[in-house]
Amino acid sequence: MRTPVAIVGGGPAASAAALSLARRGIASTIIERGDDRGEKPGESLPPSARPLLESLGISPDDHLPSTGNRSSWGSDAVDDMPFLFSPYGNGWHLDRRRFERALIARAVAAGTTRRTNTRVTSVTRDNRNWRLQLDDGSAIDCAFLIDATGRASWLARLLGARRVVHDRLIATVAFLDGGHCDATTLIEAAEDGWWYSAPLPDSRLAVMLVSDTPRPFTPSPLTRSRIDSGGYALTAQPRRVDAGSARLDRACGDGWLAIGDAAMSFDPISSHGLLTALSTGLATGETSLPDYQSFVDTTWRAYARMRQACYAGEGRWGEAPFWRGRRAVASHSTG
Repeated sequence: MRTPVAIVGGGPAASAAALSLARRGIASTIIERGDDRGEKPGESLPPSARPLLESLGISPDDHLPSTGNRSSWGSDAVDDMPFLFSPYGNGWHLDRRRFERALIARAVAAGTTRRTNTRVTSVTRDNRNWRLQLDDGSAIDCAFLIDATGRASWLARLLGARRVVHDRLIATVAFLDGGHCDATTLIEAAEDGWWYSAPLPDSRLAVMLVSDTPRPFTPSPLTRSRIDSGGYALTAQPRRVDAGSARLDRACGDGWLAIGDAAMSFDPISSHGLLTALSTGLATGETSLPDYQSFVDTTWRAYARMRQACYAGEGRWGEAPFWRGRRAVASHSTG
């Protein structure tokens, strides 16, 4: 099989890249190890995401509206940041699987070919032609490769790029069933990390602890109160996922580039993981390789400055290992 561009990996970055290419008359094939089944953490998007979503032809309005953010950070007081005066209206709490299905459906409707439950077993190059050998015995030839393999950066590392880890964090994620709460996102700092909680469209609550070592899933007071008052119940064991900050030493090369978490992955405190996945995907059809690298570099520097300022704003546990570690990371993550 021959395709102009092969995208290895799935998810929102891959779909956005396929759409961006299709709009310029460039066909692509997405090759995914999995499919649309399985649990994925929810995502809260701010109102400012609306123009980006509209550029993809996606309406978020069939997801759960988010009315604002609440935080206990830097003091015991709770700060309320409503979206009432945003020119874009409310934000959204997403059903991630439904959101990603809508994105891939748009890409396929635009002419993208999609291969699911398929692994790339080897990658070779002959002059300007890439050949991907697949685990079903078939092969795909293409002129350009895109790495959308997430935090593993599998393809880019295979092609010689190096993944640089700036901070190692763990997110312990749980989905609590059967309750009801207000439509805000809550962030609560604690001595050994910080807690995130947000309602999901299916009457569940996504709860996450971000820490630097495995910790018991014992929510802090505000998060605990939200769970109890909302009538939520933990019916499945939490799972741990990588939540650290990392990036490739180069996000593109001769005949390839990396997008989304494969190019750079963010601490969840930034709330920009999904937005960056979509924006890097869209950039694939809009920029040259040098301009794309500059875009990635600029995005990373802005993220590092924001993250540094965010953690500097919490001083109640200045000598606790978690917060001391974040200060140490800030000193070398802005380059």
